[in-house]
Amino acid sequence: MNDFIETIYKTRLVYDESGNEYPLHSEVDKVEGELLHTVISSDRTIRKTLEIGCAYGLSSLHICSALSTRESARHVIIDPVQHAYWHGVGVYNLKRAGFTFFELIERPSEFILPELAQREAGTYDLVFIDGVHTFDHTLLDFFYANQLIRIGGYIVLDDCTTGSISKVVSYVSQYPCYRLLPQFSRNLDRKSPLARMAKVVRLLLPRSMSVCLLPKHLYDRYYSRVLYPSMVVLKKVEVDERNSDWFASF
Repeated sequence: MNDFIETIYKTRLVYDESGNEYPLHSEVDKVEGELLHTVISSDRTIRKTLEIGCAYGLSSLHICSALSTRESARHVIIDPVQHAYWHGVGVYNLKRAGFTFFELIERPSEFILPELAQREAGTYDLVFIDGVHTFDHTLLDFFYANQLIRIGGYIVLDDCTTGSISKVVSYVSQYPCYRLLPQFSRNLDRKSPLARMAKVVRLLLPRSMSVCLLPKHLYDRYYSRVLYPSMVVLKKVEVDERNSDWFASF
């Protein structure tokens, strides 16, 4: 982790281009940031990345830091309220850190992702999804990320201990063309009491049994939230060739 990122975590303060000060919140924490950095650092073929949701830019800083030594690196950020809500702090932090290979798109992901999929399908090496956290919006982001990502590329989802995103992970991790990579997330199991409970719960009641045995409201409200660590990494290992009526229970 570079000194600039470390200073933000230490002071928990960020600044806009006019020097206005804001308390840090809604950021990826150090462990999650290091996970993003590790995924990129572990695969030298990653050069072109996409991020949905930037906020104050901590995830962007971790991603760009890992990409900074790569030739022809490109990082695309989709954040429709980067200036309207986040005061432009995220992109300003990237400029302060000296990164110049990023592009900000201030439009909602549900509108821009279909356009990107038409122009740049199969050309991205990593997509980080941390936008609107409803189930349907996250699933829609994943739907287009699946079209954008190349075989051998990665999709990373954040906040997977929330009920909505946990349900998305339970569904998309069953796509035959993806593999869940728990080795990247192993350190996240120590993040919270809820996450530490997950190992015990999963051992006592595997998901395949819990779907059948638990009342739906208990499964959705409690059990689904301990299935995964806060950040999950999926690798696309083959072409998505699901037939038109493919479905898996989740």
